[in-house]
Amino acid sequence: MSFTETMKEKTWSPWAAGFLLGVTAIASYVLVDKTIGSSGGLESIDSMLLKTFHSNLANSMYFKFQMPPVLSFQIILFIGMLLGALVSSLWSHDFKVRLMPDQLWTQNYGPSKLKRWALIFIGGMIIEYAAGIAGGCTSGLAISGTMQLSPAGLLFIVGLFVSGIITTKLLYGRDY
Repeated sequence: MSFTETMKEKTWSPWAAGFLLGVTAIASYVLVDKTIGSSGGLESIDSMLLKTFHSNLANSMYFKFQMPPVLSFQIILFIGMLLGALVSSLWSHDFKVRLMPDQLWTQNYGPSKLKRWALIFIGGMIIEYAAGIAGGCTSGLAISGTMQLSPAGLLFIVGLFVSGIITTKLLYGRDY
């Protein structure tokens, strides 16, 4: 199989994808002296929006000094991830706009798109808040943290898998 055909595959070997992610993390560190992580990019976007809409929260110590409203490496990385996912899905002919993609969800929780989107939004807020408390997001702690053998990164990855297993059992009630 040629390189072009391999790139167009809808699924990749986890070994190949993991290897390329590792190369990306190392390249980011070597070329721009930054570790990969996207939650900070979202917080920087939040900071920009707060400043744009003249919110009092924009003047807080956190958004003034910790996450100032500037175009950061993390924002560029975040935009690059979105564009990369779009290009990848278009290239492999797998792009679809889906409002309710999961049959299993519908069977267990009903067809309400509003309920699904509300829970996704609430879950995203919880994850973003937790990432701030933990000192980084999944990519920041799990990938960059373990790459540097950070105890926080190693503990986070264990917690990530344990909480994922527990959440799956709570939501679906059986093994998947």
